[in-house]
Amino acid sequence: MYGVAPIYLFNSLGLEQIIVSFVSLTILIFLFWLFNIYLVNRPYISIIRYLVSYTVTFLLHSGIILIVLSFPEKQNPVNFLAYSIVTTIALNTIILVIINSELLKRKKDFAESENQKLKVGNLEAQKQVLLQQIHPHFLFNALSTLKSLIQESPVQAEDYSIKLSEFLRYSVQSHSTELVSLEDELQFTNDYIDLQKVRFGNGFNCMVNIPENVLQDKLPVFALQTLVENALKHNGFTPKKTLFISIEVKNSRLKVTNNKIPKPLIYKSGTGLKNLNERYLLVSENPIEVKDSETEFTVFLNLIKK
Repeated sequence: MYGVAPIYLFNSLGLEQIIVSFVSLTILIFLFWLFNIYLVNRPYISIIRYLVSYTVTFLLHSGIILIVLSFPEKQNPVNFLAYSIVTTIALNTIILVIINSELLKRKKDFAESENQKLKVGNLEAQKQVLLQQIHPHFLFNALSTLKSLIQESPVQAEDYSIKLSEFLRYSVQSHSTELVSLEDELQFTNDYIDLQKVRFGNGFNCMVNIPENVLQDKLPVFALQTLVENALKHNGFTPKKTLFISIEVKNSRLKVTNNKIPKPLIYKSGTGLKNLNERYLLVSENPIEVKDSETEFTVFLNLIKK
């Protein structure tokens, strides 16, 4: 409509002329689009692309003059040609602005997509490094405990070895998995707690209160076990100073709470929680929530319904 405006403004047209001019100019402006899209896909620098675009556009737009010359009554052709040139520049500029806006949007989307891939790769690498660091230390303690149990209580040693094998099986199988069901993660965490119970005895207690209707909800692999492990690692508990860990669901969120028993000379990097939070942001819109008071440490994990 904008492209055909000069003809409407400077000429009195019949119905047939209106149809011919509208269809002709629609095709002409569609050619503007095709040519500019073609230029975008060529290896030209911007200034050359713009010069070529406007030059060819003026050549194509000369069709307007041919259409006007075919009309029997022409009013003020000089004004018409001047307005037509301005219209041509405006039309092509609008097309270029729209194309450039779309290109910028695509570049931004591509950059964000690549950034997300890099984040996933980085987090996966961090997870693998973390597991490589934890497993030797954990296995050393676990095997030492198992050795003691074999001598003192063969029956308990057998149960311990079964839980240890299940713990390691889950760890190995979940390396390539990002999300797991709460039921699977809870079973894995319970195996970890049982193994640590043998080692620490009555030094800590863990209460689990999870309704069945959320057991198939998802969360990142090792998320729950990481929080329990952090509680054991960062607190100086003993049988006389018991560590209490609570795992429950509040308002569709997993809530993990422990009382704080200061442990001297311990460095807290916060890498585990930061890693977990970034993994959550990759699979959902909601980050984890941490509440740290003088007496309690609480982490809320959003359950993902998939």
